[in-house]
Amino acid sequence: MTIPALRFGHVAFRVSDVERSVRWYDDAFGARKVFHAPKDGDRQELMFLEFSKGQFLELFTHGHEKVAIPRDATGYQHYCLAVDNLNQMLDHLAAMNVYPERPPRVGRSHYLIAFVADPDGNIIELMEIKPESAIYRA
Repeated sequence: MTIPALRFGHVAFRVSDVERSVRWYDDAFGARKVFHAPKDGDRQELMFLEFSKGQFLELFTHGHEKVAIPRDATGYQHYCLAVDNLNQMLDHLAAMNVYPERPPRVGRSHYLIAFVADPDGNIIELMEIKPESAIYRA
């Protein structure tokens, strides 16, 4: 059986201050709010921010309690944004007082990576994929 065509759609987070998060993702990555659904009965408020065509971040509002996740927990670890120039992106983020948890480094498949966090502490991997990388796609 052939697997139907698919592509990655979005990652979703509950945020503590939605306006702060919308502003931060716009300033940091140029993500624009393209959809907002207000609370409707039992259905919670949400919005979609678009990084580039068809690549979204979904934000749910009214987060209150940050859960401590053990370092070796099973499950979500981070999400990744591919960038054309990692150093340039880090310079841009530094102008916003956003810094990687440690200096950029070369990953196992010859890509450059660094990790930053959004205002709610969600970890974002920034990856510059070099042509010599096994995961490079033109």
